[in-house]
Amino acid sequence: MGRLFFRRNISSAFFALLAFIPSTQARSIHDCVVTSEVLPFLNPAGAPVIHVRVNDHDVGAFFSTFTTRTSVWNAKGFDFYRQDPVRTMSVTGTGGNYSTYVGRLQIGQSVLKDLTALLVDERPPKAPDGLLLMVDIGWDILGNYHVLIDRYSQEMAIFTYDTAPDCPDIGTLLKDSGPFLPLASFDDESPQLNQVTVVLDGHKVDMQINTSANRSIIQQWVARKMGISRRMLAQDDEIRVGAGEVLLGHRHHFSTLQLGTHILHDITLDVVPDAEFNILGMDVLKHFNVLINPMKGKLWLEDFTPPPGYIEEKALPWSPTHDRLSITHASEEKQAPPTQDQGTKPAPRPSGNP
Repeated sequence: MGRLFFRRNISSAFFALLAFIPSTQARSIHDCVVTSEVLPFLNPAGAPVIHVRVNDHDVGAFFSTFTTRTSVWNAKGFDFYRQDPVRTMSVTGTGGNYSTYVGRLQIGQSVLKDLTALLVDERPPKAPDGLLLMVDIGWDILGNYHVLIDRYSQEMAIFTYDTAPDCPDIGTLLKDSGPFLPLASFDDESPQLNQVTVVLDGHKVDMQINTSANRSIIQQWVARKMGISRRMLAQDDEIRVGAGEVLLGHRHHFSTLQLGTHILHDITLDVVPDAEFNILGMDVLKHFNVLINPMKGKLWLEDFTPPPGYIEEKALPWSPTHDRLSITHASEEKQAPPTQDQGTKPAPRPSGNP
């Protein structure tokens, strides 16, 4: 797994994120945060994008503990070379890609050198500000750190935390988060702990947390067990899911989705017949501040209450896993080219899989 070399200790921006915690706890948490980086979101909605540098080039990056190996898109001028073949699995199915070599990945002031990444052999799209959206930072890096998504400040933080007995539980970093939600492995063997159990209209459903997905996805066989028939789905809007291949599905309304003690009402999720996973994306997670401890398999959520006058903006038309209504304009299609793969979850136990 890749470890960042932190050039500084605690980011000053991280102190600002702690400012809303009661002072007695803030001092203790300040003492126990060892290293950190804080990066602002470049987009106001959807899967968050942050600024990073790849081989000394400024680019945009998604990030997700669902993505097993950090991925780079084959952008012109970067000269990524194909190395070993890698079998991968995304929500749309299995595929084959290659590993590649990234000499230098800089996240904030911290640097990771000589990174082996997954090469996605497609040209990346651009963010509105012109940055290429060409990186998906994965569990191979994030699995070494705590990950915080703060909706109020529109920032994310990666940090290390002292586990000494006199340090407070890291869950106190969030306000009224309730008990943590345990995260499990997809196949009970992988060390990648990213699966959370939700209660959807009274039914338990295992879902993969994916912060680089704009939308959440439910496998159609799961929906069928909940009593949702094909005839019912035929009344819903049709959607297309892109993450390498393209799958068709329907956008269905659900009454409640419960995550621990947190309950969302009147939500729509995308029901997809051939999806490999159930995905918990940013359309759901946008309602919370999110704290993940990938090493211990723990998730904390704090309800996000939009400030007065808040107007929700549209997500970028593309993310490593992107869903869209089937009825779109040609100009919208050009903004969201399909990807070969998102670097994502490895296929279950293939030979030669990293």
